[in-house]
Amino acid sequence: MKYFILLIIFCGMTAIGQEQNNTPELKLPGFSHPESVIFDEKYDYFYVSNMGGRTEGDGFISRISRKWQDQEHSWISGLNDPKGLLVKGDRLYVTDIKHLIEMDLNSGEILQRIPVEGAESLNDLAMDEEGNIFFSDLAQSSIYRMNEEGVIEEWLNSPELEKPNGLFVTPEYILVAAWGDDQNGNILKVDRSTREITRISKEGIGNMDGIQSKGNGEYYVSDWATGKIYTIDLEGNLKEVLASEKSSGDILYLENDKKLYLPMNHQNELWIYNMN
Repeated sequence: MKYFILLIIFCGMTAIGQEQNNTPELKLPGFSHPESVIFDEKYDYFYVSNMGGRTEGDGFISRISRKWQDQEHSWISGLNDPKGLLVKGDRLYVTDIKHLIEMDLNSGEILQRIPVEGAESLNDLAMDEEGNIFFSDLAQSSIYRMNEEGVIEEWLNSPELEKPNGLFVTPEYILVAAWGDDQNGNILKVDRSTREITRISKEGIGNMDGIQSKGNGEYYVSDWATGKIYTIDLEGNLKEVLASEKSSGDILYLENDKKLYLPMNHQNELWIYNMN
């Protein structure tokens, strides 16, 4: 009887914990179809890309202070359909359909709109240890690379990339969250030396969007189609850790704070989860 009571208490505590984990700590409003969020430690700001509506030029970048007091939702305007974000030194980069946009973090000025030949739907950005910037093209199943001199090349094009969305660079691989077809996108790894593509996930998961390191050999990945967030390791061990709602985009995880940030495209909000 005592064992049975303890079992009921334990199960109840587990259910409560799961319910709390599926409930955001904070829902930050004021965005317009947000797609990606990053954090810059130097300036202590979050940056959020907003795709806006269907009007050309209504996309913008939001700048939000760490404790939310300072919120400039239309900090950089005049973009079309901005998605992936990356900070490099004093520069902020965003993909915008067929262009890579370079902006000044001090002034918020757009410095360059760099056309990417052959691009159709540019998405996430990631940088390696040498400063090369990689970015995905979902529509073309391509990954591009811009080197330190600003020269852009199509680094890899293959249907095996399964419409690449999110990117994460490790010393050996570029990890890819693939959109796929019919919600069967996988998590992939691309060998940086041979450019060989390997599936990590054992079967299609969904319309994969963001990928972030958890810091322990696992990665958080988001499924845009369902709003589910998973962890996965390089052996393909997959675990669902929370369920948000449809349209969770290019996520951010801050390991020191143990917080996960979800740009919610349809909800026009940024959802923050405590992952302790």
